[in-house]
Amino acid sequence: MRAVAIALALVLALAALGAASAQPGTIVALDERGTFSAAAVDSQTSGRFRNDGTAPPTVRTAVRSFVLRFETRALDGSRAEAVAHLFVPHESDDPGTLLAFAPGSTGLVDDCAPSLPYVNGGGLDTYGAYGLAYAGQGIATVVPNYLGFFDPEVRQPYFVAEAEATVVLDALRAASAALADLDAARSPTHAFVAGFSQGGHAAFATADRAADYAPDVPLAGVLGFGPSGEVDVVMRAFPYVAPWILVAYDETYPGRIDPQALLAERFAASLASDADRLCIAGVQSYYPGDPAAVLEPSLAASLRAGTVADTHPELAALIAENDTGIVAHGLPVIILQGVDDPVAPFPDQNAFVRRLCDLGIPVRYPNYLRTRHETRYIGFEEAVAWMRARVAGEVAPSDCDQVPQP
Repeated sequence: MRAVAIALALVLALAALGAASAQPGTIVALDERGTFSAAAVDSQTSGRFRNDGTAPPTVRTAVRSFVLRFETRALDGSRAEAVAHLFVPHESDDPGTLLAFAPGSTGLVDDCAPSLPYVNGGGLDTYGAYGLAYAGQGIATVVPNYLGFFDPEVRQPYFVAEAEATVVLDALRAASAALADLDAARSPTHAFVAGFSQGGHAAFATADRAADYAPDVPLAGVLGFGPSGEVDVVMRAFPYVAPWILVAYDETYPGRIDPQALLAERFAASLASDADRLCIAGVQSYYPGDPAAVLEPSLAASLRAGTVADTHPELAALIAENDTGIVAHGLPVIILQGVDDPVAPFPDQNAFVRRLCDLGIPVRYPNYLRTRHETRYIGFEEAVAWMRARVAGEVAPSDCDQVPQP
């Protein structure tokens, strides 16, 4: 299909007022890449469900696919540009529903960007295919790449809550404008934010900041699939990405930590170059799975003991600044959790859910036996049903009275 470029508000704004006047969430470009028939949606997605041991859902509709470029803000407040997939169902029983799905960890640099293959004319990545699955059920879905991707001068500010929330909220704004431009009847009345692993951190960061940063976004609920809401848990349970967190925090908060001093000596000197060359599969083969082999010994011991605030107070302060689930926003939540999850361990997730419950947030908390970190597929249909119930105005269910106390 011939690529269709849809020029929207930013073109006129830039011409009249200059780049400095454009607003976050403004569309820079919306390029249509084609239409997936219902059969093509099924071929792109069904195998992923089968590989997780679940039956693939029946696809309801064909889907139009776009690459969406939109305006957002860098952490210093300057203009930045981000890229997302946008999937628009041909037919829908949910015309006013929009889902933003935040990806899990992929890396810090452009070569690791989730949408890189598709933006460059190739096939869908894992997260693109997952967004396509939701659109095949009739739910318009945007899958943003994090701040820093598609900018060769910048690394992703990894597990920086403000950066994640900003790009997700601006993706929702831009996708809302695109849907309204395509068909006014599709203007979102209910927006949801979901995420897997790191994307769960981004989703809860979004909920914490939505009222202040983007009160115009009609956020109606939050979905976490094995979400990594607490940074210290990530560093302890999945130490392969701990060096990325240290790099990102050093760049985002200059002078507050010395990342090389917090790593095992054998990895310290090459920290920056390793961050630039390794994507998610690479770090899992390069770094050991034991935090004591990746991190400086006293930090590894403190993470295990829960005493980082005593031994490494500045790092602990940065971790606290980027924890999520800290605002009583009142939005309903569903967390879909594997009982055998090694990345977001079950006891730690229980504590995170307890934190949300203590803020008065209704949390649906389905737990899946004999399931590790990957709950995106086994929990897919429950997630779709949960969103539709919120749109229908049903009272949000809560499992807070069943969550173990710490």
